[in-house]
Amino acid sequence: MSEQQCACPKCECAVNAESIEKDGQRFCCQSYAIGHTDGSADCGHNCQCG
Repeated sequence: MSEQQCACPKCECAVNAESIEKDGQRFCCQSYAIGHTDGSADCGHNCQCG
């Protein structure tokens, strides 16, 4: 599987087969996979997309 972009619309992180998957989409971190419902504002990879 080639690298793809995180499914979070504002995130530019790359994801791959080992990334977190939810509903057929890949995310760079758990907070993005749950739609930032934990109150997070970023993924820790220099993004501000929460």
